[in-house]
Amino acid sequence: MPMTRRFSTLAATALLAAGLAGCTGLGEPPPDMALFDLGSSAPLALDNAHRPASVDVRAPSWLTTSAMQYRLAYADPQRRLAYGESRWAATPAEMLMVALDRALRVPGAGDSGCRLRVELDEFAQVFSAADASELRIAVRATLLPSRGETPVAGRDLAVGVATRSADAHGGVAAAQGAVRELAAELGNWLAALDPSAAQGLNGGAGCRASK
Repeated sequence: MPMTRRFSTLAATALLAAGLAGCTGLGEPPPDMALFDLGSSAPLALDNAHRPASVDVRAPSWLTTSAMQYRLAYADPQRRLAYGESRWAATPAEMLMVALDRALRVPGAGDSGCRLRVELDEFAQVFSAADASELRIAVRATLLPSRGETPVAGRDLAVGVATRSADAHGGVAAAQGAVRELAAELGNWLAALDPSAAQGLNGGAGCRASK
């Protein structure tokens, strides 16, 4: 047999053996990664004068990932873990910004002229026991004027929604409920601000309402 042909035959045999080893010796291939989002959000019943002109959500470096994070508060509360076969479709900040924008703003409608900035402190499933958990979201909401960085108003908010099951699917469903609850609390806070009071939502260097 010519040397070139013999080499080709040996190479093909080696590749086939490697392929079979990959199928049998290494076990089953890993399952596809499951991607989840926060679902859709309906606009809240909020006066246009209290709707923000824009919504911006920011997050610390440890939340700028699509990993679905959780904590075992009953065993190692300071440690962040992540599900191996489930991930968010985007980072929590991206998903939350879309959800809050849809809940607090209406395209083509008027607004207060204020910009809403939401700084995300926590977005994780927290296990109080091996079979019990809740999805926690903690934020710092700041209302800013149309120009400048001097806050018009601010508030810390935290919500927690218990999961139906202590796993990734339970965390996703609870996250959707927690985001709706957070949007509602933000809406109530914005609605309670008086544009004519000291907050100066619509006057001076404050916010400039659009009709």
